[in-house]
Amino acid sequence: MAKINILVPELNEDYVVQNQRQITYGIETLVNQLNFSYQNDLKNEQDAFNFFMS
Repeated sequence: MAKINILVPELNEDYVVQNQRQITYGIETLVNQLNFSYQNDLKNEQDAFNFFMS
């Protein structure tokens, strides 16, 4: 199981462009980490299966 550590800032009551950029960056980072860790999990599972079968 993947471990994800992402800090997504909370919204301000007033619209602040910098805050919106930080939120967007945090969500993009989350998506990238989920995609990357998922691929590693699949590779580890396949490696364990190959080791067991050999």
